[in-house]
Amino acid sequence: MASGSLNDYVEAISQARSLVQAASQLVAIGKAAGLDRPAVVADFTADRVEIGFQDELLNQVFGWLPAQAQEWSGAPLNRVCPVARACRVATNPFIWEAANIGAAEITWDQNAQAFWRTAAERGIYGGVTVPVHMPQSRVGAVGWLALGRVVDLNGIIRTHANMLRLAAYLFMDHVYRERAIGQTRQPDASLSERELECLTWVALGKTDAEIGELISRSPSTARFHVERAVEKLGVNNRTRAAAVACQLGIISAVA
Repeated sequence: MASGSLNDYVEAISQARSLVQAASQLVAIGKAAGLDRPAVVADFTADRVEIGFQDELLNQVFGWLPAQAQEWSGAPLNRVCPVARACRVATNPFIWEAANIGAAEITWDQNAQAFWRTAAERGIYGGVTVPVHMPQSRVGAVGWLALGRVVDLNGIIRTHANMLRLAAYLFMDHVYRERAIGQTRQPDASLSERELECLTWVALGKTDAEIGELISRSPSTARFHVERAVEKLGVNNRTRAAAVACQLGIISAVA
């Protein structure tokens, strides 16, 4: 298909009236670019990645089988999936090949290692992934997979990277708007001096026990102050609380 068709599909995402309509355009974009099935994760930074909101997309529009969808349900993808990890630090579309990931020494999770070492048997060759960075340190991704065949992924990136990136962000706008993924109240920057102190130590990678020792209090007291900071900032874990606090300028960014 001509790249002009891809432009039309991207424009159709911006004009779509529903998430399902927008999702059908992702399928068309993949085909126009020379890829196969889309894959979307709304928020890698959540404690557990839940895909229940995507059932309609995965099964009816994208063509994933229920068993394939459930394989990822509830998995902490930001910790076990190398593609997810790359999305945390990348801003531009990138390619990945399942064989290269499977051959790498993935030491942080045995299940993840087993999955990628058998990816070829599952028909997964590789893909193009677009990281989508959203407010309050949320990170999601929109990608397209190459299934059961060798694809010139580098050529696809060279030719279509900008359009794929635009499509990903336009589609994620639909996800966040219609499914309220990651929507929280506005963060409250009025943290107490102790909460700011504890959150700064969190940003430096300290545990509750270490923070308690540093502030001459018990680990449970340190945890209480951190949890209060998490609640005030309207996020769901201490790592995101530290990131949002840095974004708001209420604690210093840590190198």
